[in-house]
Amino acid sequence: MSSNQHEGMTVHALGTGGGPIVSGTRAGTSTAIRVDGATYVVDCGMGSIRNYRSSCAWGELRGIFLTHHHSDHVYDLGSFLVTGWQVPGESFSRPVQVWGPGRPERIPAENDQHARQVDARTAGRTMAGTQEMVDALLDRVFASDIAIRMSDEGRDDPHQWVSGHDIAVPARAGADPVTARHPRMDPFEVYRDELVTIKAILVDHRLCYPAFAFRIESAHGSVVVSGDTAPSENLIRLARGADLLLHEVMDLEAILATLPDGPTRSGIEVHLRESHTPYDQVGHIARKAGVGRLVLHHIVPNTPGAADTTRMAEVAGADFGAPVQVAEDNDVFGIGTPVASTQCDLAGVVGA
Repeated sequence: MSSNQHEGMTVHALGTGGGPIVSGTRAGTSTAIRVDGATYVVDCGMGSIRNYRSSCAWGELRGIFLTHHHSDHVYDLGSFLVTGWQVPGESFSRPVQVWGPGRPERIPAENDQHARQVDARTAGRTMAGTQEMVDALLDRVFASDIAIRMSDEGRDDPHQWVSGHDIAVPARAGADPVTARHPRMDPFEVYRDELVTIKAILVDHRLCYPAFAFRIESAHGSVVVSGDTAPSENLIRLARGADLLLHEVMDLEAILATLPDGPTRSGIEVHLRESHTPYDQVGHIARKAGVGRLVLHHIVPNTPGAADTTRMAEVAGADFGAPVQVAEDNDVFGIGTPVASTQCDLAGVVGA
């Protein structure tokens, strides 16, 4: 890392737990990428807002990027948007943009026959785009808080400080929520400013559509955040040659051992098996992408002691051919510097 903490590029693990189950040791999945004093957040899992303030300031925040709309990736979104809204000494210094999935044309399904079953089961429910989600948080969920603070404290309308945007998947990709949820495609640009370019690609998160991975590029290097995905050729294309790949990981047998029998267990098992990347495959993915470093996060299972993270790192490192670290909350990784962490020393890194 640069001798000046506001210069260079660093990756901050705000939350490293996967899934909607509340963990006593890991906040929900969230990552901050700092570049020369500006901060860009990918996902807003439960509890991540507290960790954000351990290493980042509200005045640095420029954008929030949502990989998909599963609850464990957006639980703290409202907290991020309202907490930095004109609080003296703790305020956004510029409007914050939120980018994420748009509303699909129909609810995702495996095929047309399944789509008819889904339509019957969901009984007319619709999904929402990111712009709708942001507007709902500001205008409905926190409507009373915001109106009172505007009246009592003289704050401006929060829409002057926060804007939501739906990521438009390029038409040339031929994507569809039923017939082509993650077609082979090229990465496409989502956001650009004077410090970073952020690109996205569709990944394979079973029936969750759209689901994105992001690549953040700066003059210092490049970082890829996988989002939630099964092994994905699109992810490999996006991550090609990146300095750091932050990839989700799962121990399927370990998570199944934590789930009691019940009417929804089989459905959850199918979702897990087809939506996430086992620890014995993630190293191969990183090697095929030719990334410089591999760090595992979005740990499933996330309950204390349920996942053998040492084993995860050993297997992934052997397949990757280089040291692999399992991220813990508040770890910090420098881009363009040796493997580093504010929380863990190298004793837990394979090959150290």
